[in-house]
Amino acid sequence: MVSIIITILTIVVHISVITSLLIFERRHPSATLAWLLTCIFLPGLGIALYLIIGRTRAKRVAKRCEKAAKKIDRILKRFDIRDKLRLTHDRKIDHRTQTLLKLGDGLSTTPSSRGNQVQMLVNADQAYTSMLDAIENAQHHVHVEFYIIRPDDTGIALRDILVKVAKRGVEVKVLVDAIGSSSLGRNFWTPLIEAGGKAERFPPCLNILRWLMRRDRIDFRNHRKIVVVDGAIGFTGGINIGKEYLGLDPDMGNWRDSHLAIKGPAALSLQEVFAEDWYTATQELLEDEAYYPEPDANPAGDLVVQIIDSGPDRNWSPIEHVYMQAFALAESRIWIASPYFVPSAVIEESLITANLRGVDVRILVPRKPDHKIVAWAARSYFPRLLEAGAKIYEYGHGFLHAKTLLIDQWVGTIGSANMDMRSFHLNFELNAFVYGPEFAETLAAQFQQDLSHASPVTLEYLQNLPYRRRLLYATARLLSPIL
Repeated sequence: MVSIIITILTIVVHISVITSLLIFERRHPSATLAWLLTCIFLPGLGIALYLIIGRTRAKRVAKRCEKAAKKIDRILKRFDIRDKLRLTHDRKIDHRTQTLLKLGDGLSTTPSSRGNQVQMLVNADQAYTSMLDAIENAQHHVHVEFYIIRPDDTGIALRDILVKVAKRGVEVKVLVDAIGSSSLGRNFWTPLIEAGGKAERFPPCLNILRWLMRRDRIDFRNHRKIVVVDGAIGFTGGINIGKEYLGLDPDMGNWRDSHLAIKGPAALSLQEVFAEDWYTATQELLEDEAYYPEPDANPAGDLVVQIIDSGPDRNWSPIEHVYMQAFALAESRIWIASPYFVPSAVIEESLITANLRGVDVRILVPRKPDHKIVAWAARSYFPRLLEAGAKIYEYGHGFLHAKTLLIDQWVGTIGSANMDMRSFHLNFELNAFVYGPEFAETLAAQFQQDLSHASPVTLEYLQNLPYRRRLLYATARLLSPIL
């Protein structure tokens, strides 16, 4: 009897302590519930996970990143760069575009710009070729930032060409995520460092002392992919550096992905984000004027591009809010490709609302996932969207990793952000939004080509799944805010 009473009291105390910790943290109720259920049903593991990745430490991260942003902002003002790029008062831009640009400029640290040439790079073979060619022809500096760089042939090829340009006097800086690129050995970058380059990790949260001081959360990861050459050419998108991106992983097979090559002033926006991340990780300020060259008076293109950076350092979620506004302004179509589709409540309702007013909503996800629990959670969102008239497809020709969004013949985006809550609230992400019918048509053509390798998901199919499968999806959905 005594043991039963002690057990009951222990459970009550356990639940009370966890509840009191969670309810006083300013997070979305669904995230609070997900953590509460995890801690109750997995007492030991749940609490351990909560202490490692659950505590809200965004204020400390925000303070550190804000300091970096302010320092870079002062540099750009000194060189009068921002006013030369800003477009929000350009009368040549239509009202719908003005609306989205103003929102983006208000949320992001970088301004929109005109005079850009943009090329969509389909799959890693195109992206790697284009990036390596640009790096080989660098004159002053090369700045590289990836979530993942593998120590395989692709990583070695990148390192070796960076070593080559560093030896002829080009400044080289490489920033990788400490968790995403954890497979890199201690000596991987030694040849580059010996050649005069630098390589760092963002953030160095594996340092136990930093973690004990609560300056970092292990799940606040830098998921951005950025390459900037001489402040004039930039690359960003969804492709990391690894053999799997070339389709050489036998378990994943063909790998479908998208990236962008940008020439023009928008490359300066990528440079600004890199400079902020570099300072955050190293406390080294990139203040040489050569990093921020004045935009060419005779630009190679005329595209309007807005670089939106997002992360847990912001009060608002920039990419999520721009998506919401873009969905509200859509007139004919919203076409989404994402490997991980776990939308927030506002994104889900925005898509349903758009579909109910006649917008063609299409969502393309991989049939073969690389993270099963995320795929299970994603499928729990399908029925409501299908009921509203959305069309959902599963890509069957290998793994779909492309992260793209197309609105009408108006605006398209490619970047690092998935259509999920982790990308919206926990990761440092970056997307390039490109305005204009020419780019929109390029994105639409690729989306339709991808659909030729996909099959539709029907409401009838989901409703007829075995009960245990539907229960699995519903249970995974409870963990959506922390996946």
